[in-house]
Amino acid sequence: MAQRMIARALVLVAVMAGLTLVGQAAPASAAPCGVTAADTDQSPYGQNFLQNVSLRTGPDWTCKVTGTATYNNLVDYHCYVNVNNVKWVYLRTATTKYGWVWADFLVEDGSYQPCDGW
Repeated sequence: MAQRMIARALVLVAVMAGLTLVGQAAPASAAPCGVTAADTDQSPYGQNFLQNVSLRTGPDWTCKVTGTATYNNLVDYHCYVNVNNVKWVYLRTATTKYGWVWADFLVEDGSYQPCDGW
């Protein structure tokens, strides 16, 4: 009798584990790192960051940081992409550093011009 109850309990655990796995969403796809974008945004040069930022090689937190820029550094927005519901802007700083920055770090969310080919 005890063995039968243990066997039923194990089956129930296995079924519940299977239901948990089936109900999980697939992981979000990662954005490519090492990508650049054309300057399709014709906004005036001279925007500012809201805080010091890291410039990344792609529109994702997992992409390598290539440099930093201070909040008072002037920037030229090139364009934006949305990756996994996060807006990223490709830009150039006054010191000629290029990179991707999370839009929440930029004045008025950065560029409103989508990047070509995304």
